[in-house]
Order: sequence, then C-alpha cells, then structure tokens
Amino acid sequence: MKNSHITVLAAAALLLSVAACEKEKFDRDVYNQVVDYQFLIDNVDSVHQWCLTHSDTIDVLTNNEEVYSVKILTANPLLAKDAEVAAEGVCYGYHVELGYTLPLVQDEFYVAALRQDGTYIGVVETTFGTKELDLSREVMTNSGTLTEPRQQTFTYLYEEGFPLPGDYDFNDLVLRISKQQGERSYQVDLTVTVEAVGATKSFAGAIQLVGIGYDDIESVTILEGAPFDQGYPLKRMTIGSETLLRGRSGEAVINLFESGHYVMNNQLSSIGSVQTMFYNTVAEPVENVSATVPPVTRTYRISFRNHQVARNLSFDQIDPFIIQEYNGGQWEMHTYAHKFDEVLYSIFNGKADFYDNHVSWSVVVPQSDFRYPVEGMSLGTYNSRLGETFGPYTSFAEWMTDHTKNNDWYLRITYPQFLY
Repeated sequence: MKNSHITVLAAAALLLSVAACEKEKFDRDVYNQVVDYQFLIDNVDSVHQWCLTHSDTIDVLTNNEEVYSVKILTANPLLAKDAEVAAEGVCYGYHVELGYTLPLVQDEFYVAALRQDGTYIGVVETTFGTKELDLSREVMTNSGTLTEPRQQTFTYLYEEGFPLPGDYDFNDLVLRISKQQGERSYQVDLTVTVEAVGATKSFAGAIQLVGIGYDDIESVTILEGAPFDQGYPLKRMTIGSETLLRGRSGEAVINLFESGHYVMNNQLSSIGSVQTMFYNTVAEPVENVSATVPPVTRTYRISFRNHQVARNLSFDQIDPFIIQEYNGGQWEMHTYAHKFDEVLYSIFNGKADFYDNHVSWSVVVPQSDFRYPVEGMSLGTYNSRLGETFGPYTSFAEWMTDHTKNNDWYLRITYPQFLY
C-alpha cells in the first residue's frame, strides 16, 4: 500500500512542490481531489471532526473531614473489574474541581471518595455534564469487592507524510498515553509509550499542552532519568534536547524524541544514518526491513505553578504531534482538532485553509489496548459506488460516512488477522 497510487502521489508531490515556492499557483481544489482520491473512504461526512471523546469539569463537594481525595472513574471499582481513573485530586476546603474525558459513547461515570491512606469511603454514580456534586447529599456505594482501577489510557495513531496523502494504515507512529496525579497536587504524570513505528521516513515527536502556557509550568522531569532517545549520536536538526519547549506563541511543549525509529532500536544503519525499519507493524518480520521489539515508555512529571491548572488538565488538552521534513520545510502532523496548529514551525504562511479538508493524519482512540493494522492494511474502507466495506474495522468506514453513528467502532473488530 505504501507504494500504491504512484501517479496520484506524484501529482500531489508536484502540486505541493509548486505550492511551496509560489503560493499563488496552489490549486486547493486539485489538492483536495488528490487527497480524497487516495483516502480510504470515498464519501466522508462533510462535518466530521474525528472525535471519539467528550470532556468536561466537575466540582465535587465533600463537607467531610474524612475525605482526603476524589477520583473520577469510568466504572464502579467495587462492582466492575475494568474501572479506569479519568481524573483525581486532593480536596482543599472540602471540595475539588476536576477535568475529565470520557468515550463519546459513555455518559455515566463514577465519583469515588477516598481517605488519606487510599481506602475507599464510597462511590457515587453521576452523568456527563454534571457541574457540581455534593457527596454529603448522595447515597454512596461502599460494599463489594474492590478491584484497583488502572489509569485511563488513550491510543494515538499517525499517518506519516502530511500534507501528502498516505495509505492510512495509521501505524506510522502508535503512542499510548495515560495521565495521573504526581506526588503533589500541582503535578501531573504523563506516561507515554512508543508502541510501534511503521513510517518510511524519519520524524521527531512532541506533545502540545493545549491552553497551557510555557510560563504555567515550573518544570518537567523524566522519571526514568533519561529521554526516549538518550545518546542520540547525530545532530538534532528538528527539536533539540530540552525537555520543556516554548512554542511559537508561548505554548508549553514536551519534547519526546528527535527520531521515532531511533527510540525503538537505538542504533544507526551501516551508512551512519537512522535505520528506518518497520517496528511492531509486521506480523512476520524480515531482516533489515522490519522487527518486533519491546515498546518503550517514559513518564513526564509536569510541575505546574497552579495546582488548579493541574487538576483541570484533560485528554483534550494533550496533543501529541509528529514533525517531518517535506520539500525543505518541517511540517507538523497534529490530532485533527489541532490540524493547523503551528506550534514549533510555521509552514502554512497564512494559507492553512488551502489544506482544509475532512481528512486526518491522526486518530485518537479512547482505549489502552487498541489493536492497530499491520503494514499496508487500512483501518477500514468504503466504496459508495459498490456499497462495499472492507478492513479490520468496517464500522470505522461507516463512522466516517456519518459521524453520529458507530462511535464505538474501535470495539468491533471485523478481521482480526489484519491487526497487530
């Protein structure tokens, strides 16, 4: 698939090459036709936002000295084994305000009150959109067998090459990210795992903290003691070596790595460059082409200057992005909600609307163990003329044609043999 549609890709490359030199010659309609032709769905909902989650804040009142902290949970840990912590915080003045994110298909969630030693006082069910919850007025569940909840984790999938179209297997970079409160109330720990790299070109990676300024953060430390690409032997041409970066407009940016491929292997090729093999995307690896390696994890402890900013941080403020060279410039590939953000590099020169189509180079899935496609297999395809769908997630194709339906497509696998 990465070598398919050569004529279309060549046309896109020529079109964008001209556009980079002379913006006035760029034909937006032609570009969008090229992208639409290559995309795996040929009848995408024109108002699709590629969003599988919703976020909100809730102010939890306690009026009880015994309540030390509060957790927002996706299920009742006294009754279910799959509960995840969506947010947590220590109470001050008998209340705590927390920001949280839930899958779009989930409206109910649970608020748990805990003692300082971590034991549960009780759990209350409520619904998305509740702005204030007074625990003293609620009947709390406090019986059952407690299963310690795990941290909520999202999977981020990327397609390389923006603004060029790709094969849309969305495995060129696969990240798993979870967040939890650090040792202090003003700290948040982001645990980032590089699960797979299926790109043909080298790329750097970073995280934009949306709505958080560089000056809002006191420090960022890596709990493992070393960055993803510790010992990177080449000159850092894209992102530098500082862990906390200031974006072009003062945004807070966390530096992940200079080379995703180097993270997975920590070795150079025989000619002294980073070896751009496929890692954890091929079922039967081929020597010097693909390999199966352990995922790599780093935890970034973010110390905020204001503890309320830390407690309100939700997943919709976490925007991991790729930086990749194209036509002499560095192009950023963000999550769809921030598709045209220029955090570290300016490339659009005020012409971002030229690339304003319904196609995304990133998918965010609210699931910790999401199985992504193997090399060359798209998430799901749809041919409107034939009325046919295909791929490991055929409901993904149906979701793309109508954003109001199949918002749980990632839970329904059609052809598991095409997944890693």
